[in-house]
Amino acid sequence: MKKLAIIAVLAAFCVGAHAQEKLYEVKSGKVTMEMDMMGQTIVQELYFDDYGAKQATVMNMQGQKMRSIQKDGSSIMINDADKTAMRMPAMGMGQNTINFSALDEKTIKKNKIEEVGEEVIAGKTCKKYKYKVMMMGQAVNATAWVYKGITLKSSMNTDFGEMGQTATKIEEDITIEPSMFTIPEGVTVQDMDMSMMGGF
Repeated sequence: MKKLAIIAVLAAFCVGAHAQEKLYEVKSGKVTMEMDMMGQTIVQELYFDDYGAKQATVMNMQGQKMRSIQKDGSSIMINDADKTAMRMPAMGMGQNTINFSALDEKTIKKNKIEEVGEEVIAGKTCKKYKYKVMMMGQAVNATAWVYKGITLKSSMNTDFGEMGQTATKIEEDITIEPSMFTIPEGVTVQDMDMSMMGGF
C-alpha cells in the first residue's frame, strides 16, 4: 500500500494545479512518459487542454488504471472502471508547478532556477533547468527538460532515492474529450487514509 501511496503522491506532483493559467505554448496534447518507481517501470499519460489549464494523468498502478486530476486544491485519483475516486491533499505540491513559459525574476530566485543547456527528448529540443522545490516540507533538488513549457523529462533527488520520468512520445494539438478532466456522475469521492503514507 505504501508503494501505491507514493505513486499517488508523484501523480499529484505531476499534475499542474494552476487552474485557468496558460502553462504551455501548445493548446492541447498527450504526453506518454515512463517512470522508474522502486525498480518498477510505470507508464503514465499526461493529457492537457486550454494550454495546460486543464490537465489529467492516467497510469496503470498494480493492474488498475487510475486517472488523476486537480480539483479544489486536492488531487483526485479516479478508477473509472470501478466507479470509485479517492481524494488526497495537495500537500503543498501545487506550489511546485513552475510555469516555464512565463518565468519571472521572482520565480527564478525563489526556486533557484538555472538554465543549463539543451537536450533532445522524444524528438523535441528541450531547455534543461536545474532548480529546487518543496516536497513534504523539504527542499528537493530537481531537473526538468522543457519543450514549449511542457516538461518532457524530470528528475528529483528525494529521501527515497531519485524519482524521475521521461517522455517517449508527445502528440500536439489533438482533441481531448472533456470527460478526461472531470469526475464521472454518481461517483462518490472518498478521502485517502493518510496512514497509508507511513513515514513518507
